[in-house]
Amino acid sequence: MPLRPLIPFWLTAAIGLGGRRRQQQIRLAKLRRSWGREIPRERDLGIIAMYFSSLGTDRKTVNEQTWRDLGMDDLFAKVDRTCSTPGRQVLYSQLRTYLEDDRALAERAREQEVFAADQDLRESCQLLLARLNAPGEQWLASLLLNPFPPAPGFAPLLYLCSFLSVACLAGIAFVHFLILPALLLLLGNAIISATYTRSIAPYFDGFSQIVALLGVSEELAKIPNGQALPQLDYARQASPWVRALRAKLGWLAVDRTTVNDLATSAFGYLNMLFLYDAMVYLRSLAILRQHQAALVGLFEATGSLDAAIAVASYLQSLPRFARPKLVAGRGLEFAGLYHPLLAGAVSNSLHLADRSALIAGPNMAGKTAFIRTVGINLILAQTLNLCLAERGEFPRAIVRSSIRREDDLLAGQSYFFTEIQQIAEFTQLEGDEQLCLFLIDEIFRGTNTIERIASSAAVLRHLGQRQLVLATTHDVELQELLADTFDLYHFSDQMVDGSYRFDYRIQAGPARSRNAIKLLEISGYPSSIIREAEALAARFAEPADVRPTSGEPKS
Repeated sequence: MPLRPLIPFWLTAAIGLGGRRRQQQIRLAKLRRSWGREIPRERDLGIIAMYFSSLGTDRKTVNEQTWRDLGMDDLFAKVDRTCSTPGRQVLYSQLRTYLEDDRALAERAREQEVFAADQDLRESCQLLLARLNAPGEQWLASLLLNPFPPAPGFAPLLYLCSFLSVACLAGIAFVHFLILPALLLLLGNAIISATYTRSIAPYFDGFSQIVALLGVSEELAKIPNGQALPQLDYARQASPWVRALRAKLGWLAVDRTTVNDLATSAFGYLNMLFLYDAMVYLRSLAILRQHQAALVGLFEATGSLDAAIAVASYLQSLPRFARPKLVAGRGLEFAGLYHPLLAGAVSNSLHLADRSALIAGPNMAGKTAFIRTVGINLILAQTLNLCLAERGEFPRAIVRSSIRREDDLLAGQSYFFTEIQQIAEFTQLEGDEQLCLFLIDEIFRGTNTIERIASSAAVLRHLGQRQLVLATTHDVELQELLADTFDLYHFSDQMVDGSYRFDYRIQAGPARSRNAIKLLEISGYPSSIIREAEALAARFAEPADVRPTSGEPKS
């Protein structure tokens, strides 16, 4: 005989409550251990980007090329300490969307500071947000941000078949000849269930997660909001319609991934007898279509709450950071700026007053890492209102880059042609009132020397007169050609005990040293190769007539 019926109800409830409290204590301990630390987890960036992709293109965003060039997926992984799928999706969207409203940026920073300081508030929110980390949550954004499909034209027939099945089965006890119609209806319902119901099955996980979102919102509304967080205010104001909608959907949207085999079999019989899934689907669509906009607002409020906590945790892990000052014009000034992804990253300072910068120097000295550092921090300044520096003053500018260029074999395009197309896009943005920061690494390195220098000088001068440009180069000739338009900077190296050392610090002025041949020598190339290379380099270093006497390159 089973023992459970003999156990008093109050004892069963007490055991259940004790188990829930124990689980909550375990979750709290895990949250506290992970605070201020990076969270290693599997991330499907295609799913995480769904919310961002569903918002459309009428916003100023970080484009795909720049996102890849700057390694922003890796940065997202460092910042992502979220508890929920909506939180991850909103955080990803925040990192890719420039925020033009100063007050919204200030509020974003305030929320980060609130959660950094108020542990009880932070943990209360995190425990609730963790409920939105279940399988199926990743489809919630896509479900809410796209139009719900219309009910099929044969929906009245589905309602009729379901109603007649119920009526026939109920009437069999009184009118026995209804057995034959009931059997025919059951056969028809089974066919409908096997065809139409299969096509709507993907929506059921989304419906159940909407119910979960409503439940979390109800609980968030109960948290005291002494810090005046807008997300908690939104949850409190939404409470009346959230409760009403949850009551309507609670019995309609059951999470099928959480039920046992017996319940799964019961749903199968309900479908065969009464078209249960079809009725649930049609009824859910009618209700959700009326509240779709409000549900999107609820999703965004909940996700942004989680995103703010994640950024607050990230800031705790940084050696230093600052709240940047965003200014009009092309002014750029920062001190102690460093790269967020490089262990032991060297800090650098720079001041540009309405001019662009040409950065020269030897291989491996840090030129490319530096322009990436500036680009990443300019994006962080305009999205999360922070920069990794002692202080920073940045222009409001869209970051565009041409750093990682590759041959496109499928399209039949060479490395050089791919780069030409990328930079051609930059030249076509000159009519746009929006300032751009162009990050260009070793421009036109895929072609011959004379044409590379001539084309590079012409393109960079054109861009530098209209926009803000940070360009790196190995061509020291460009320093003389562009000195009238660009401020000149360089990175240097030094030989120590037979090997090259770099301090990775940017210095004002043109570059003088080269290290390519010396690197060959250190790497063990035959001395005959080294001698011939040095002789050729000395001959090529003689003055050439490709240099113009004026500030413009010769045609």
